[in-house]
Amino acid sequence: MKCLSPKLPALVAVVSALYTCALTPAAAVADPPADALGTAAVPDVNSDLTLSTFFTDGWDQPWKKYRRGEGTADMSLLRVQTNFLVQLFRLDLALQTGRNSPHFSQGESATAIIEYALNRRFMPGLYVNHQWLDGRDGPDDDGSAGGVFTRFQLLEHRQSSLALTLKMALPDHDLGEHLTAWSWALAGWHDLEPIGLAHTGLYCHVQHEILGGPASSNATRNDTTYDISLAHTWTSHDCTLQHLTTFVEAYGKTLLDGAHEGRTTVSLTPGFRFTLASRHILMFGVDVPVAGPRADDNTWRFSWVANF
Repeated sequence: MKCLSPKLPALVAVVSALYTCALTPAAAVADPPADALGTAAVPDVNSDLTLSTFFTDGWDQPWKKYRRGEGTADMSLLRVQTNFLVQLFRLDLALQTGRNSPHFSQGESATAIIEYALNRRFMPGLYVNHQWLDGRDGPDDDGSAGGVFTRFQLLEHRQSSLALTLKMALPDHDLGEHLTAWSWALAGWHDLEPIGLAHTGLYCHVQHEILGGPASSNATRNDTTYDISLAHTWTSHDCTLQHLTTFVEAYGKTLLDGAHEGRTTVSLTPGFRFTLASRHILMFGVDVPVAGPRADDNTWRFSWVANF
């Protein structure tokens, strides 16, 4: 890259502050009150959550990762939306090669995300993003944006999970964007062990996005994305590379209106992930376009997750 935006130091400072605050130990929580028999009345964080009890169960229970023992693990991947609540800091890096653009040959991006579940049903989150575009013959370009989102756990039990995410993404004015994106998404997971596929999970999501703001009459205002993924875990929690998992994600996007209504792109993302020291997760993958107009040759992805 030939030049960096003067906004970059400020972005780095914001990301550093988010990460520092995220990893600051929380204040000690008092022990739960004892019941009449003198035993601690601890809510069962492994109790099932269902749609029928959405308004009554889980809101007064402190968040804990749902424990599935030696069964199939439910985990976050690179592209399919997460179907459970978390407390973490995440850094996503992406490198686009062979961009289909007359002005830019490749692009890089960094996205810092904070997600913090307040109970078993509700989780707010926020993110900041910076993009760099490498010019072919002219100058480079870059810009920053961000957004907020919230996730609701609709159901959670040993073999299935379902969550609803609501999101607002601000435009990157430095790169000529003017539309704010509002979206909702349903994301789910199902354990395939009952059909003989041990330690294998099926993931999916469907998202509808509405773009609001000044734009031409033939601009796209609505689109939908969808993903179906398979992941198989090869190692246990006791190994050095804990929960080593390989996966493949099929991701698609369809424009629902505008001049290119009906245009659909599909890509496959093979990848792998593992956990270190029970707290840090590393993920690697590459997007391979398989259908529709190509925006680039490949997008290489890396994610680091630090659980609180």
